[in-house]
Amino acid sequence: MKKSINIDYWFENTLSNKVELWMILPEKVINQSKKTKQVHKVPTGEILGYFILQKNEKIHLNFDVDWYKPENHGISLTNEEKKYYLRNTILSPINEETTTLAKKITEGEKGEKNQAYEIFKHIVKSYKYKYPPNSRGSLSFLKERKGDCGEFSFLFSSLCRSIGIPTRTVFGGWSDGKMNGHAWNEIFLSGVGWFPVDTSMANILRKNCFSFLTSNIKTMHWKKYFGQTEGQRVVFSRDTEIKLSPSYNDSVDKSMLLQPFYINDAPFYWGQESMNGNAPYLQPAYVKFNGDLDISITTTVKSSNLIGNWKTKENGLRGVLNSIKNGLLYPSVIIMIMSFLLDNLIFELVYKIAFISIFLCFILRKERPIIFSILFFLMVLSMLSTISLLST
Repeated sequence: MKKSINIDYWFENTLSNKVELWMILPEKVINQSKKTKQVHKVPTGEILGYFILQKNEKIHLNFDVDWYKPENHGISLTNEEKKYYLRNTILSPINEETTTLAKKITEGEKGEKNQAYEIFKHIVKSYKYKYPPNSRGSLSFLKERKGDCGEFSFLFSSLCRSIGIPTRTVFGGWSDGKMNGHAWNEIFLSGVGWFPVDTSMANILRKNCFSFLTSNIKTMHWKKYFGQTEGQRVVFSRDTEIKLSPSYNDSVDKSMLLQPFYINDAPFYWGQESMNGNAPYLQPAYVKFNGDLDISITTTVKSSNLIGNWKTKENGLRGVLNSIKNGLLYPSVIIMIMSFLLDNLIFELVYKIAFISIFLCFILRKERPIIFSILFFLMVLSMLSTISLLST
């Protein structure tokens, strides 16, 4: 049986008289509250949907996706596809700096896979993870040497493309939680197909292998993120700067501009301008505010006002185990504290049984199974000792 994830996405227009919204349409839609005004196939092969929302109108989509696996419909790219995944973009530019750096990193290496691996190692070892970054884009990342998953992936695309390796940045999220966005890469290898690379996860785990100790995501040794992922992620779109259709009107009233965020140290107004008619990225949506914005000095513009909200949850037994694990955690800690304060063996037994259940869920979900198997064994021994004291 295929492992799958349920995604619940919604966007409510609370700021503008009218909002135009573009997003990649999922394949397995369970419920969609609003029909698309237009659909358009983009160069990645995905279908871009276009919606219009009036003031206080809401769009809601619920859909299932299989665990992430790179798309490999063929083992070669057409000339047009190859050109697209080697293009020069604002977020992942190809210039003298990136080309010189990429050639230096890969000097003496033969083959695209080996060259990409050297770039992977260089980025993982040379840059620091920081969220949120001061400015987005490869150029800012090269200068500041700090950024989040987006900047790690933008630079990887930039360096690989600079030496002729077709590369794209993938935008999505993790398999459990709210608004848990993530970005990584895929390179295209002749005879193999799309090949996953995650420099930011490798960077975090190289520095601290226990970073995700209690998370709901399986993790691997950092080097394995070149060619593998844990699979517990969803894809919203493949690549940056996707052409929007119908075309995006950049004309805005400068007096109504929202606070900008920065791309390559230049201000960019999300929802009020495009990148030469392109969305910077779709995670999962890009919007265009039309008319007066209903904001004031006291109004807090949240990320949900700009990209919407989403929740993800694993289906099937894995989802049940995750719910048990998460549901038991806080009560277990509270009961453990009470057992110490009251010196009560019943409370002690209850919290130990709860922790055994939590550790078992980690083991069955294959999340750090060695560590949690040891903890499971130790907690069982401790529980047996408590039972022995209760029986005397």
